[in-house]
Amino acid sequence: MKTLIIHPSDPPSDPSTDFLKEIYRDKNFTVINDPLTTERELKKQINNHDRIIMMGHGWSGGLFGFCNTRFDMRFVPLLREKLCVCIWCNADEFFKRHNLIGFYTGMFISEVKEASYFGIKITQEKIDYSNNLFATLMNQYINYFHIFDLIKESYVGDCPVIRFNNERLYEDSNVDFDDDYRDDINLIQVI
Repeated sequence: MKTLIIHPSDPPSDPSTDFLKEIYRDKNFTVINDPLTTERELKKQINNHDRIIMMGHGWSGGLFGFCNTRFDMRFVPLLREKLCVCIWCNADEFFKRHNLIGFYTGMFISEVKEASYFGIKITQEKIDYSNNLFATLMNQYINYFHIFDLIKESYVGDCPVIRFNNERLYEDSNVDFDDDYRDDINLIQVI
């Protein structure tokens, strides 16, 4: 399956979302992280890929990070034709509002100030552990058909941030993939 990663980073490194790079480390995916990428180029790349993985900081209306382009509802007609993975805070609202298909997150705590906002007192070290565990598991399972089940079962622990984030992982699979399609996109069926 041809996979596009959209992970805007401005400047070239964003410490609060750098951990997400692990998800696509050593994968043969096309990666867009240049904050100056144009809307036209983003749309062209989306058209040329089967699965779109979008990650970083966001809100219910889309993904933050591009200086010249907001990644928002203007991209929805193209995304409806794709298998999507959306990893940003409140991606669930964007995903549900626009009837997308795939794996997505709700509010996702990745920093102390976010944890504090939700009344969770925790160190950045423990949040880093949560972030790294999530990203490592996503890297491991990203090409599995049942990624949602695998992540929900594996992303666990005593850390309150892990529990908070795990409760806000979702999947919408309105489409039943037939065997030929599974073979075509090279997904691994896990029973």
